[in-house]
Amino acid sequence: MRGIAVAAASGIATLVLVGAAFAMTPVFLKVTPTAVYRGHVVTIRGNAGSCSVGDAVTIISRAFVHTHDFAGVPAVFAKVKSGGAFSTTTRIPARRRAGRYAVSARCGGGNLGVFVRLTVRA
Repeated sequence: MRGIAVAAASGIATLVLVGAAFAMTPVFLKVTPTAVYRGHVVTIRGNAGSCSVGDAVTIISRAFVHTHDFAGVPAVFAKVKSGGAFSTTTRIPARRRAGRYAVSARCGGGNLGVFVRLTVRA
């Protein structure tokens, strides 16, 4: 039987594709810590599923610095490693407004289909 299961809890989002045609590691995205003070660093890691080793994952959030953008939204990049794994860090700008921000990721021209929330504290 084929299907899609989606779960999100405590700063982790996971998309699991079920069925014989989808025998890959589940796509997921995690930000640590899930609540951070302005000016501090977060780690973003996940699995990009079927993206090829060496591809770039574009991680997008309005909480990030505007060094790089995707469609006008701040972005950071991570290289896909074996099994689809990726990881990077970024510093939240010291003047970023406190609040909750969505974090999502793209690879290979498409959205990974998962997002998490990051809380920025003053």
